[in-house]
Amino acid sequence: MILPLFPLPIFLLPAGVTQLRIFEQRYLTMIKNANKTDGFIIGYANNDDEISNWGSWVDIIDFDTGDDGMLNILVRCKKLVKVSQHKRQQDKLITVKATPLLHWPEINSNKRCIPLRTQLQQLFKQHDTLNKLYATPAFYRDDWVVARWLELLPVSFENKKLFVHPNSFISAVDFLTTVILEENNLIT
Repeated sequence: MILPLFPLPIFLLPAGVTQLRIFEQRYLTMIKNANKTDGFIIGYANNDDEISNWGSWVDIIDFDTGDDGMLNILVRCKKLVKVSQHKRQQDKLITVKATPLLHWPEINSNKRCIPLRTQLQQLFKQHDTLNKLYATPAFYRDDWVVARWLELLPVSFENKKLFVHPNSFISAVDFLTTVILEENNLIT
């Protein structure tokens, strides 16, 4: 399928939610047509406009106009996709061929995730912004907890992208256990 691409330095896994402020005309048009194109792709892009070969296929779940007149939208990732065949339209909007990728299966009972879940619940209690993004958090799903940690942590995209593969869940748990729990002496 051919979908519009929004190049942004955002890492978003399935069920992840983020807010975007839209002001460029090409992206306003993209948003206006999102229901015709079945959403759009957020592709990780660095400052040199180099785009990753995979992206997050998102749906718009809410929108409003800010006090400054800019469009604010909430998007949720429904699936990861392989991105290929970039084409730049006349308005400079990029379209890509998007092929759905498998990600982690739903995981509800990995004992190693209990401390990660507890810490994420604490983070949600401390930050109303997270509660606004996730009205119904799925703390009972370990795959959801691990994905949210990967999105939130201030680590490089190069480290994060290792966890987009379908068999990378255990590696992600190992990584998060080291970064969050061991560095903060939270492992008992």
